[in-house]
Amino acid sequence: MLKEKFMSEKFLKAYKTLVFATLFLVALGGSVRAMNAGLSCPDWPLCYGDLIPDFHPQVYFEFIHRVIAGLIAIALIVLNYKIIRNPNISKSIKAVAIFSWILVAVQIVLGGLTVLWQLHEKVVAAHLGLGTGFFACLVWIYTSLNPKLQSQPANWAKYRLPSLFVVVAIFGQILLGGLVASHYAANVCPEFPLCHGELIPTLSGMIGLHVIHRLGAYTLFVVVAIFAAYVIKTSGDERAKKYAYFLISGLMLQICIGIANVIFTTPPLITVMHLFAGASLLGIAIRFHCLSVVAADKLRSGVGLYARFGEAKSI
Repeated sequence: MLKEKFMSEKFLKAYKTLVFATLFLVALGGSVRAMNAGLSCPDWPLCYGDLIPDFHPQVYFEFIHRVIAGLIAIALIVLNYKIIRNPNISKSIKAVAIFSWILVAVQIVLGGLTVLWQLHEKVVAAHLGLGTGFFACLVWIYTSLNPKLQSQPANWAKYRLPSLFVVVAIFGQILLGGLVASHYAANVCPEFPLCHGELIPTLSGMIGLHVIHRLGAYTLFVVVAIFAAYVIKTSGDERAKKYAYFLISGLMLQICIGIANVIFTTPPLITVMHLFAGASLLGIAIRFHCLSVVAADKLRSGVGLYARFGEAKSI
């Protein structure tokens, strides 16, 4: 069998760097909020009327966040243009690449509105949600394009729908966390596991929002635990089991960080760790789901894996 290479190792390394830079940017955005630096540059796109403002720690938290976001946007334009121009790449991957362009454009606008509208809670939550969605798109593209990640057996196909459910559940919980953060509701329940002496004191107002986020975490734990147990029991592939262990252990770590956030009244370091761990957990789930989709395509088409990407196959 002859396999025609469709993307270079250099390109894949560059895209991997873009993925991790975006994960860092998501965490950095959380640190900007945690350090109350969201309005340290009160204007946009400049900062105090300057392209490069005078140094001040809080100002530079926001300024560096803007600079890295701009660099990521430029890198995305260049790298995704190469994907779209490559005739060997499938239309589905090109569609995700184009969609990620749209997301980053909207994200830039939301970033400006976050400043101009004085940290409006809905805009801040949407900014986090779109940023996380953008990160998920990049993980999907990189996983789809990297042949070294695609050697899983066809029996991964049975995990396609369950893993999608896990992805949606994790993303939904991240959005809930964004709403809690943007409404400054993280400290309205100062104890754990109860909240003002009750498990569910109310489901309305800021206390209700915090309680719903906790209930979402409990629900997500059950969902991921069932999925991980299913994979470990039914899969004979060690890599699938490794992903399952990563998911459940990562979620347990995330819950512990969330509890620490409550106990220590949301110190910036723990707050950023909470956001970073949540985005990383989503990345693992996205990768698992992507590989299960590839396996399902292999099983359905009955041809070699690389035919999905339009590569030549000969015997």
